[in-house]
Amino acid sequence: MKKILLIFIIISVFAAGAAFADHPEDKLGIGVMGGWNPNWNLKGGPQAALSLKLPGIPVFWAFSVSFGPEQLFLGVSGDNYFIDRVLVSDLNLHWFIGLGGYVNFGVGDVFIFSFGARLPIGISWQPFPLLEVFLDIAPQLGVQLAPTFDFPAGGWPVEIGVRLWL
Repeated sequence: MKKILLIFIIISVFAAGAAFADHPEDKLGIGVMGGWNPNWNLKGGPQAALSLKLPGIPVFWAFSVSFGPEQLFLGVSGDNYFIDRVLVSDLNLHWFIGLGGYVNFGVGDVFIFSFGARLPIGISWQPFPLLEVFLDIAPQLGVQLAPTFDFPAGGWPVEIGVRLWL
């Protein structure tokens, strides 16, 4: 019985479709995020970011800053959510999976440059039509070019934020 219920729930979630997505294409989404980026190659740490979603463009942008030992890291990421579905309709709770990319610069003792791909997986809750709260993990896989070449490079950033839809 539990297996049948689980299968029913999975099919229902996938059948819900993007028609119920809480990320409107025709509105501006702007917000703030915080998180932690345990980078494989570097001593990553807490990060803060500005979140931006422009109307008509299916990319969620983040402009981040984080600090490591004697380093300042600046980053840009862009994600396209290819799955954005209802999880619990009564709570207006959704889940999403996307694909994106990132570029990170580090300045301080040495110059650091890396880039790669991201796979954001998360949940979002919209308690009011103008307000969204979200939480995701975005595994990253890429290449570090400076100060030395390193592959694979990446990390497991965890991000939490709020976004206003205008």
